[in-house]
Amino acid sequence: MAEELSPDICVIGGGPGGIALATAAARLGVPVVLVEKGRMGGANLTRGSVPSKALIAAAALRAALRRAPGFGIAGAPFEADFAGLRDHVAEAVASASAHASAERLAALGVRVVAGAAAFTDTRTVAVGETAIRARRFVIAAGASPKPPAFPGLGDIRYLTVEDAFGLSERPASLVIYGDDARGLELALAWQRLGIETTLLAAGLPLADEDPELSAIVLDRLRAEGVAIRPNATVTGLANARDGVRVTFASPSGDATVEATHLVIAAGRAVDLDGLGLHAGKIDHEDGLILVNRNRRTSNRRVYAIGDAVAGQPSAARAEYEAAEVLRSILYRWPRPVDPLAVPAVAFTDPALARVGMGEVEAARRYNDLHVLRWPFVENELATAERTTAGVIKVLARADGRILGAAIVGRDAGEMIGLWSLAIARGMGIGDIATMIPPYPSRMDVSRRVAETFGGLGQAPRRQRRIIEFLRKFG
Repeated sequence: MAEELSPDICVIGGGPGGIALATAAARLGVPVVLVEKGRMGGANLTRGSVPSKALIAAAALRAALRRAPGFGIAGAPFEADFAGLRDHVAEAVASASAHASAERLAALGVRVVAGAAAFTDTRTVAVGETAIRARRFVIAAGASPKPPAFPGLGDIRYLTVEDAFGLSERPASLVIYGDDARGLELALAWQRLGIETTLLAAGLPLADEDPELSAIVLDRLRAEGVAIRPNATVTGLANARDGVRVTFASPSGDATVEATHLVIAAGRAVDLDGLGLHAGKIDHEDGLILVNRNRRTSNRRVYAIGDAVAGQPSAARAEYEAAEVLRSILYRWPRPVDPLAVPAVAFTDPALARVGMGEVEAARRYNDLHVLRWPFVENELATAERTTAGVIKVLARADGRILGAAIVGRDAGEMIGLWSLAIARGMGIGDIATMIPPYPSRMDVSRRVAETFGGLGQAPRRQRRIIEFLRKFG
């Protein structure tokens, strides 16, 4: 080997989790090497959060302009310029890429090594002619698109999500296959940009979310013109005169839909090929690395986080796990990773966000469950902005312990952060009730829902007893 490095930590993968761990270690003065074989920033920058949110922002702006007459603002309608839209998305990606560049990481004290990493034994990783013998390794490998094996897929032209972000001409119509949050986000965005959009879902869209809240999102998509076909099994793909023909089966029978473009927003595989997991004695199964609750692998020197292990894929989860793993490495005090502490957001309109337990799980585990609700229609800012479609729902025990929260409505993704902190820090519902938000603000719905815990028949028994005792003294 031409060079041998001996850092305290070697991170494999330059996505959100890998960068977060490497930069945090460097700030603490810990020697750290980060290995990345592709583009720094990972899929998050090319086909994930950054380009999708740039597209969503453009679509939301056009939707807002179309709603302007309801506010007393009149003018000519705006149409989507797809060449300009492509440039807008590219500029957003370029700006975010600068924050994840190798040059910036090097300035922060991270040694970046470009190339594919492979374990050669239990404590050595080779990257080309460079050998890295670190005290600890963290695998933060990302995932790549892997479309389902639909009949006829090899005979047609289809788009990945990344391809779709680069469109410079307006499609006449789109079929999107995918029933997770990303598929719904993109379906609504493209519909708002003037494209006739059909969403094919293998199951029920947002099936893992609270049905009371997800129904509000799905109703909005349908009202805006998105054709949602749930429980669809694709049985054939073929070229059509104007694009592609998709045949699918569903509980209501076989059907066919045609569009100029097909976007496949489902299917992914973690990039573990060539990583030398066998040489590193790292157990894996079904394309994922096996870890314990502290994200340590079968090799005690190696941890794995993010997409490389089982769980909901998200940058927030990867960064949270990175922080917990770094803590374990530096302080030798492992703390189990709690998946319930990580919020999940569907950036639809209204947005849907949640953290902690869902109502079904909470009711199964606790017999003193309080379910609290507060509608956006009773929020003054929502009324002024005509964004009253929404509700916040909080689950708490009789002693005020917060078990979970879910919000559907404008800015739900921003508002859920408070509840994520509350759950992670063990705050009680009374702590949220004492918050003093600006007026008017949507954040006030969090305070309002917390105040309902002290409503008729809901105040904690101990609190009621103290009040009754003091009342006797006048």
